[in-house]
Amino acid sequence: MSNLSKEEIEHIKSIFNQFDKNKNGTIGRSELTTLSIALNNPLSPSELSDLFRQFDENHNGIISWDEFIRYWTTLN
Repeated sequence: MSNLSKEEIEHIKSIFNQFDKNKNGTIGRSELTTLSIALNNPLSPSELSDLFRQFDENHNGIISWDEFIRYWTTLN
């Protein structure tokens, strides 16, 4: 994450916050589904499940901000 500028981190945080619909600081499966559709990449249930597992490093069933930013930085 250290290779990201403050502006890039803020942009990614705004994406995270936009899809954290219940504002609990995490993204659940349904919120990830909404995110994938918004990114114009709707996923099948099995693809969504695979993506969720990639994000959810500690396997607790939710995606924290830390997990989100770590995964996001691997995409670039």
